[in-house]
Amino acid sequence: MRLFQRDGFEAISMRKIAKEADLTAMTIYRYFDGKIEILSKIWVQIFADLFDQLEIQIEQAQSPEQRLRVAALGYVKYWLDNREHYFLVFMSKGIQQTDVKGFIEHADTLARFDIFRRCLAEIFPSPSAQALVRLKSELLICTLNGIAQNLITVSSYPWAPPEEIVQQAINGIISAQGDF
Repeated sequence: MRLFQRDGFEAISMRKIAKEADLTAMTIYRYFDGKIEILSKIWVQIFADLFDQLEIQIEQAQSPEQRLRVAALGYVKYWLDNREHYFLVFMSKGIQQTDVKGFIEHADTLARFDIFRRCLAEIFPSPSAQALVRLKSELLICTLNGIAQNLITVSSYPWAPPEEIVQQAINGIISAQGDF
């Protein structure tokens, strides 16, 4: 992780990784097909840490709406508190869409994002609302990533506090009923 953060994906080679780990490149290739596989393992760990924290945080919440608010704010705050992880996951240069596709479509990764759908399903429990719940959870994930992106990359702008931005986003998502 340190190498990827310091030098960037493009500048890293399997030989460089092997040297840092005090191994031969052949040894590294025995366990990994390439550096994207190593980076994917790092991404998995970052998301596991993030979602483990969110699960703990929402256990303390008293209501479905409060769980959603805690999860959403916790998601944005994680990236704000771990900007180096944000840049590694979302802004690594030299990553191709095909490289990311395998990671994003991995069942374990997708299951972790389900925390938002579960929270929304508690707020909208009707079986007829499940398509809307899915849509709202996707909207929420896009919104939270956009909030984090702007707060991190356009930090010189005098944004409102993250708590207020996230609360307004949640208010909009909860209040919009949609058609069932």
